[in-house]
Amino acid sequence: MRAALRKGLKNVEVIEMDKPEPLANEVLIAIRSCGICGSDIVRVQDDDEKWDRIVLGHEFSGDIVAVGEDVEGWNVGDRASAAPLMPCMTCDKCAQGSFSLCKGYSFIGSRVQGGFGEFLRVPAQNLVAIGSLSYDQAAFIEPITVCLHPILRLDNLLGKDVVVTGAGTIGLLAIQIFKAMGCKNIVASDIAPGKLDMAKSMGANIVCNPIEESLEDVCERELNDGAHVVFESSGAPPAKVSAVAVAKGGGSVLLVGTSHAPVNFTGEQFEQITRKELNVVGSWMNYSAPFPGAEWTTAAWMMEAGLIKVDGLQTHTFPIEQIQNAYDIIYKNEELWAKVMINF
Repeated sequence: MRAALRKGLKNVEVIEMDKPEPLANEVLIAIRSCGICGSDIVRVQDDDEKWDRIVLGHEFSGDIVAVGEDVEGWNVGDRASAAPLMPCMTCDKCAQGSFSLCKGYSFIGSRVQGGFGEFLRVPAQNLVAIGSLSYDQAAFIEPITVCLHPILRLDNLLGKDVVVTGAGTIGLLAIQIFKAMGCKNIVASDIAPGKLDMAKSMGANIVCNPIEESLEDVCERELNDGAHVVFESSGAPPAKVSAVAVAKGGGSVLLVGTSHAPVNFTGEQFEQITRKELNVVGSWMNYSAPFPGAEWTTAAWMMEAGLIKVDGLQTHTFPIEQIQNAYDIIYKNEELWAKVMINF
């Protein structure tokens, strides 16, 4: 089968690999679409040579082409996406439904072969039906669940003011979710003007480029005493400091973006967490009980219902044979891009 494998820093090649066979309680999916995640971008430019041995990709959809023993409820020909986490299902955290906290997990596309291959073995318990969604649309289910995981922990959002820092794929999806949940004002912050234009098209009614004007000044002018919720998806250290600054008293700060540099607060900046009695919510992955969780069924439903529209987020599409071109678009960063999709 065809598969993309990293061959050194920022270099990806299409090779031939053996086609896998499903084991008991597994199915074999013929991959049709797989999105390039931010983690895939980091791994292809990471110094660790282990990424030369793993087929990446975990945002995928396709057709079931083989069914292993003891699989019930799924048949050859069914269209599906799947959750990439494979928790141990035996530890205390798994028993509590906190699958993201499992320390004995495996993961499709980072610990076992992933979706940048023509065929993929998937545990049947991980499957998610995609209904009438296209394969490209269904490949967005996983990033949508990343947004929903912390948002579903919040109280009623009707009429609330929200700030989203980072207008990449995750931030742009979060904006649509907040809009669907009835938020009053949605402020989007990013340093790329093109991303802010996309944010406005997704439902943000206030935008901020922190290079031109501080997010704190924008929120002081546009919001009444700050935001009820701040969704930090950029991972940029200054955005995490701003997230605490612009949250109103008793508000919530959802920390979703991964930082790749130290995050430094002054004592006064950090003290805002206590003085404003903020709820700081760390969010890692996207699962709940019963596995894989309501995040997954809700993501598919919101797209089918038209509450989340992803077609405008898919800025580039390449066949697997041109996956190097896809990564070049990202690394050169000379044109506006959001979700870059790989098709089979």
